[in-house]
Amino acid sequence: MALQSVGIGSSANDGNGDTLRSGATKINANFTEIYAALGNGSTLTDIIDTNGVIDVSSGANKIVFYYAALGDLPSASTYHGAVAHVHATGGLYFAHGGAWIRVNDETPAPVTKYTAGANGSSAYTFTGPGATSGNNPNFTFYKGHTYLINNAANVSSHPLQIRTSNGGSAFTTGVTDNYNSTTGLTQFIVPHEPSDTSLVYQCTNHSSMVGNITIV
Repeated sequence: MALQSVGIGSSANDGNGDTLRSGATKINANFTEIYAALGNGSTLTDIIDTNGVIDVSSGANKIVFYYAALGDLPSASTYHGAVAHVHATGGLYFAHGGAWIRVNDETPAPVTKYTAGANGSSAYTFTGPGATSGNNPNFTFYKGHTYLINNAANVSSHPLQIRTSNGGSAFTTGVTDNYNSTTGLTQFIVPHEPSDTSLVYQCTNHSSMVGNITIV
């Protein structure tokens, strides 16, 4: 039902507004619809508490979190824990550690994903399939395979780069930094004929944050 507005005329007591009965009927109809939509017909359901928290225990809820581009996302620090869909990248993101982190697959093919952590300014740590615990673990990457290194949570202080050697130049073949417009996400499609099979990952700000990558 559309909103029913009570006719009040064009000036006070001009006789052109709704009668008291007609106006009260419209008001009742409006409230009946509100109570049916936000309650059980006679009692309202308090879905937003005094802290501004939405609390709905049942129903096929529909809430759209749509943003046209990554640049349209609000501050990840202010909205820590928020989720958002970015149309331009086709990605689903959540806000954590002051950064928007993509959570859905970035490529159509199977990939191996690792998430980087930081031990102060001395070492990287990693979680992911087969990742060794501890500081600056070594990796073995396979030719023709795709790897994603997610350093979004640390990129502002510890940008990660794949290099030819400790302190050397960037290795760029098959490497895409900030992949899919996600800051801090590195995609590495390992070439079948790499120019070098002994690489490193290294922080561009702190040389001690470095580990070996062997291509086999």
